[in-house]
Amino acid sequence: MFVLSEFPLYYLHSIFDTIASFAEILTDESFWTLFFGERGLSLIKRYIANDAIFVGLFLSLGPTLLTLFQTYYSRISEFINQFFYVTVEISDDESIYHALDIYCKTHFLNIKSFNHVSGITKYDTVQDNNSNYEKSTSRLSLIPRRGCVQDIKYKGYKLWINRENYSPLDKNRGSGEAEELLEALSATHQRLIIRMRSRNIELLRSIIQEWLDEYYEKKTGQLVVHKFKADQWGGLGWYELCSKGPRSFDSVVLKKHQKEEVLEDLLAFRTQKQWYLKTGIPYRRGYLLHGPPGTGKTSFIQSLASKVNMNVALISLTTAMSDDDFVQALVDAPKNSIVVMEDIDHCTINDGDEGDSKSKSEKRVTATGLLNALDGVFSPEGSLVFLTANDTTKLTPALLRPGRVDVKVLFGYSDRFQTEAMFWRFFAEEDGTKDPKLTVILEKLLDMIPDDKVSTAELQNLFMSHAMILNSRRKVRSIAIIGKSEEDNDDDATTLSEKDDDLAKMKYFERLLDSIPAFLERVAEDREQAKLHAARKGHTLPPTSSKKSTDDNNSNSDQHDVEDEEEDTGEDW
Repeated sequence: MFVLSEFPLYYLHSIFDTIASFAEILTDESFWTLFFGERGLSLIKRYIANDAIFVGLFLSLGPTLLTLFQTYYSRISEFINQFFYVTVEISDDESIYHALDIYCKTHFLNIKSFNHVSGITKYDTVQDNNSNYEKSTSRLSLIPRRGCVQDIKYKGYKLWINRENYSPLDKNRGSGEAEELLEALSATHQRLIIRMRSRNIELLRSIIQEWLDEYYEKKTGQLVVHKFKADQWGGLGWYELCSKGPRSFDSVVLKKHQKEEVLEDLLAFRTQKQWYLKTGIPYRRGYLLHGPPGTGKTSFIQSLASKVNMNVALISLTTAMSDDDFVQALVDAPKNSIVVMEDIDHCTINDGDEGDSKSKSEKRVTATGLLNALDGVFSPEGSLVFLTANDTTKLTPALLRPGRVDVKVLFGYSDRFQTEAMFWRFFAEEDGTKDPKLTVILEKLLDMIPDDKVSTAELQNLFMSHAMILNSRRKVRSIAIIGKSEEDNDDDATTLSEKDDDLAKMKYFERLLDSIPAFLERVAEDREQAKLHAARKGHTLPPTSSKKSTDDNNSNSDQHDVEDEEEDTGEDW
């Protein structure tokens, strides 16, 4: 924007002198006589002297003149800015918009010079001195309203930052009424305008790049999750959903050697780009993770992405989009990201076979569009796509052929290897050592829990609930688990002998073993509930199998179970 206070004083004097001279000419009667003649000027003066006519002219011409003034003022300001300012505009459909918007909010947007601002909620986590718990307190943080220009100082340079809404239909950016009308009638987008008083655009570019580098440096080592979704006006695009700490590859327990085989295949693909090009094979790789809910499909993707230092890009086939939108989403997917499509067997694909007008009018990805996007002329090179499903019998066979799905991984129920690994994950010592005293407990537990009947999510819930209580009691060295009163806890906690501590620990694991029958009953009830749910919906249950292959090209013989209709609540992002 044109900043008056920054304009040199000498030029201001010259402009005012020119305006004053021009005003003197306009107010001189001889000037208008040259235009209209004496008779014409006399007639004009007679009508102007009539108050009714003068007010009518003012009311009819006033808005027009005001609009012309706003239009020309905006154009003149932009013309002047071309000589004294450099500007960078970033719209919200650019991947760097979110990073710059967050950076500017947290670093520069103070509100001392504004009377009307926007309030946002921020949370502070504090440690209570009187307890072992953390609590979050909400705090009001103030930022300039969208559309307000904020000036900041950065390394001796003065910059202006403006966060505003805009519409492709808006031809008159100076009119607030037009902006509000277009916001209601059309897809309004957001953009960030950064301006600096300079003639060197490279200088401004380098400053913005420094902001981006600082923002992404803080994201190093984190797992960034992107999602393809529609904004409030229906525009589709990739948005940063959240960022979280990386998930350890060892924290996900699959069948023996299963996750290592997938990791080896993925690393081989990422290092063989030239080989793909040389052999003429499209450089892309598709994976299908299938099996009952709660077997670790989503968790494995998170840990795998963290292991290879990649991010995750989620896209749902239930999003209202056309085939072209879907292809464009894959092309524009964030770089260095694994594209994930979850629960594709539950997504309704528009096959075009339905004759009702509703199915034809709905904006959905068609089966042909899905297949062509994964392995067609427009499918992006270098893409890594992970599909998850509970029941592969619901998927069209064309989707499962090599080229679209190159690796199929069956995530079945927990076997003896997984149960043992998960037990030590929760009950090993902090340094990872295994207490020999727990070996007997583990053997009893393995005999009580049958193979291929319990999901890893159910095992995790069982072990986690007991491990949390055990660890909390270790922390305060409580002896409540061996029958003493709470009044004795504080007095005796510090005097517990190592023998008593081991005795309390073993008694607690005996309680874990005692809870196994009730745990298995709950699992059986969940299976029965899933059967009833599937029967009510009229679904034919897929065949079950004890096969444990990790790369099986004959998907119809894979193991499934009736929980494919359950919502996978244990694998949220």
